[in-house]
Amino acid sequence: MAKANPRAGRGAPARATAKSRKSAEVEVAAEDAPGMGIDAGLAILTCIVLVAAVILVDALMGKIDKGIFFT
Repeated sequence: MAKANPRAGRGAPARATAKSRKSAEVEVAAEDAPGMGIDAGLAILTCIVLVAAVILVDALMGKIDKGIFFT
């Protein structure tokens, strides 16, 4: 049989501390770092890798005279 929760009835003090924390406002200063972000960097790197892959595959297909750029 399942045991009863030993913490039953102790919920009120936890709520009281949560309310006191909400009343205190904290300012968070967001600093913008100069330069490119990680999202833009990954997008550019992905684009370069995809273009290189297409050119490499076309060069390999060009050896058997079926390439678009390399025939």
